[in-house]
Parts: sequence; C-alpha cells; structure tokens
Amino acid sequence: MLLNIFSPFFLGVFQRLEKLKVTDCASLEEVFQPQVQGLDIEETYAVHSQLREVNLVRLPKLKHVWTKHRKGNISFENLQDVFILKCGSLKTLFPFSIAKDLHQLERLTINRCGLEEIVSKSVEDSDEQEICFAFNQLSFLRLWHLPNLTCFYPGMHRTTWPALKQLKISGCGRIKIFGHEESEIPHPLFVIEKVIPQLEEVSFSRDDIAMISDGKYEANLFCNIKLLRISGYSDESAVFPISFLRRFYNLESLELGSCNFKELASFESNACEEKDTIITIPNIKNLKLDVIKNIRHFWKQDSSFDHICASLVRLEVWKCDSLINLGIDLSFFENLTTLDVWKCKEMLEFKTSSKARSLVCLVTMRIRECEMMREVIVSEEDDTSCEIVFSKLKRLELCCLQSLTSFCSGSYTLRFPFLEQVTLSQCPRMKNFCQGELTTPKLHKLQLTETDFRGRWAGNLNATIEQLNTEV
Repeated sequence: MLLNIFSPFFLGVFQRLEKLKVTDCASLEEVFQPQVQGLDIEETYAVHSQLREVNLVRLPKLKHVWTKHRKGNISFENLQDVFILKCGSLKTLFPFSIAKDLHQLERLTINRCGLEEIVSKSVEDSDEQEICFAFNQLSFLRLWHLPNLTCFYPGMHRTTWPALKQLKISGCGRIKIFGHEESEIPHPLFVIEKVIPQLEEVSFSRDDIAMISDGKYEANLFCNIKLLRISGYSDESAVFPISFLRRFYNLESLELGSCNFKELASFESNACEEKDTIITIPNIKNLKLDVIKNIRHFWKQDSSFDHICASLVRLEVWKCDSLINLGIDLSFFENLTTLDVWKCKEMLEFKTSSKARSLVCLVTMRIRECEMMREVIVSEEDDTSCEIVFSKLKRLELCCLQSLTSFCSGSYTLRFPFLEQVTLSQCPRMKNFCQGELTTPKLHKLQLTETDFRGRWAGNLNATIEQLNTEV
C-alpha cells in the first residue's frame, strides 16, 4: 500500500527530477513528505528541487501534496505547471512556505477536487501582517468544479497576477471570484479593474454578470477579451444576457456552459434600444454550447442572434439534451468550417437537404453519441434539387449513433470532392451511406476508430458499409 512517494530520505535523491505524473493510486495520501515521526529533513540539509511539472490525477485519498514545513529549506521555486484532477480528499494545495516562492509558475489547473483553500496557513503565520503572493509568470488559471473552495488563503493577503491571460472558472460557488476597487466584500480573488484589462480569456457566472452590469466601468475595460464563457444560469426562467456582449468589442469566441436557456434569441428585457444594442455586439467566430439542457431550437426566424453568428467559423454543441435539430438559417453556415455535435440525445437530424447546401466551407464534421439521430441530412418533399455538394469537407466522423440508418435517405446525388477521412464507429443500424449516387474521389478507406489508420475498403463507401454489415 503506497501512502507517500517522496519520504524525507528521497527528497534529496530526486531533487533533479523535472516532471512528476501520478495517476490512479487509490491509497496515496501524500506526495512530498519532508518530515516524519520527529525526523525533519530540514534539520539536515536544504533541498532545491528542479521539479517543473506536477500532474496528479484520480487520487481519491490524497490529503496533502506537500505537508506543511516551517524553515523553508525545501524549495520548489522552479515549478511551472501544476495540474490536479479528481482528488476528492485534498483540502488544500500549497503550504504557505511553498506558495510564497512560486514566481516561475505559469499554469495552474485544479479540477473536481475537495479543495477548501488553495494556500494553507500555518500556526506560525501572523494575522496582523498582510501577505503578498506574487504570481509573476502565471498566464493560465483554471479552477473547475470546486464546490468547497471558500478562499485563496485564510489570512490577510493580497495577490498579483501581472501575466495572467486565461482565466477559466466554473462551479466554485462558495468563493467570491470578482470584486471591484470600492467593494466591501473581503478578499475577492480578483479586482475587476486590475485583472480584466490584461485578460484574453475569461469566465463569468450569473452573479459576476449582474455585478458588472450594475457597475460603472471604462468603455474599453473588456476590449482585450477574445474568449468569453458564461455559466451559472440554472433557473428555468433564465434568459441569455445577449446585451452584455456589447462590452466585448474584440470578442471572437463565446462559450455557454451549464445554463438552462430555452433559446438564445431573446433579449433579457423589452428595451426599446434593442436594435442599437445588436449593432454594437461583435460577430463571433467560435460558438460552444455545453450542457444547455432546455434549449430546443438553436435559431428562429428574424432573431437577434443572427448578427452575432453571421461570421461563425466553428460550432460545438455538446450535451444539449432537448435540442431537436440545429434548424439554422442558411447564412449561419456560409463561413462554417468545423461542426462538432456530441451527446444531444433528443436530436433527430442535423439539417434538411435544402439547408445542407449552405455548407460550402465546412471542412470537419463530427457527430457523436446522439442516440436518437436517424439520419444526418433529411430529405424534403418540396426540394426538387437532385444534388448536394460538400465542396470542402475533408473529415467526417459518425460515432455511437445507435439509431442512425443512413447519412441521407433521399435519392440525392452527394458529392464530396475533397473528403479524405471518414470514421464510422458503433452505428449498428447503419445499412448504407446514402440511397442516391455518391462521389468521393479522394476517399480510399473507412476507419472504424480514429487510430484505425489501415481502415477498410470495398471499392466505395456504400459497399464498405454494406460489407461491414455482413460481418456483424
């Protein structure tokens, strides 16, 4: 049974170690243990670790990465990247003696842990003197689903983050993430006026958005942000705060996560300045919907969402359980190059045949784990056209689609002049790719997994799928 990795006797031996990765050790309780049963390595000699990366994953009994030590003879000042995932018993990450020297730390990720504080306070630390933690090189911080996190450090302190560019926070409901300079809330993790101007990526909860909307900030405060993630709209009547986006002049990517929006097209109020507001909202290039459980239709006629998605290049739709189809206006797809749909269990089809012709720029299409999807392109009775051309599509992945019978059941001619890679996996009801004529001049194999580089081929795509059916 492994309880710790680096006992006092081995810390010095491994001080030149640069990378440490520990995964799936069910009994591990400590990683670095500088003292044990009265024996203190700090009393013997100093250890200046060369460790640069620490990666700890799925360690359910881990209580300490570093046990507390007093004299500071053990240094981890070369740390650049710390990644912690699914360590449910971990209550604190860094002792104060370690955290005060993390001037080289560049990336910190803490995901789905039992963390209550990031830096612990020892009994020797004074409550009277304010402590400064300077993370001078930290450019990436991700705090993800830490429901017990209440503070960064329990004593008087301030933090500086001069290099921070990417701030990703979600599911940390007990800690105050943002405050403003005049705020009476003690110890918010960040002061908006100081941190926002330097950020390129940021996550805001519903409470954050409400606070910012009520405040008076400089017009250009948010001008450097290129990626915005919105989360925390959990009530059934939640309305997408579309007018909030007008603050982000240079926004390129929008992510919506864990929200109960029923649609994305309505304003949160009936303000008369709606049209003027839309004009000031940027055209985004990348849109991701992740766990938007109540949304049934992505788009509706003459919606205010048209303007935002007019230049959309990448669309990801993940775990939107109520979404029936994308139902997107033709203009949405004119610039789209990447489409990724995953775990939308009520989605029956992707697009109708007439709207599929708008996919003129699509290069990659991935549809995975949509258990109700019967076909990707649905034929229409009033569609008299006989040909659909995916003029730039190179990669197509259809995976874990239990109800899928065909890519397109209509008698259309389907042309894929640049299609080079098709992955078809766990689609047990799929009998053929299409009913009509199929042209794929650059396709020479069908892959059963992404790593199946050899693949299968029976002369054409339809014949290959039919051959696979005979082998089942």
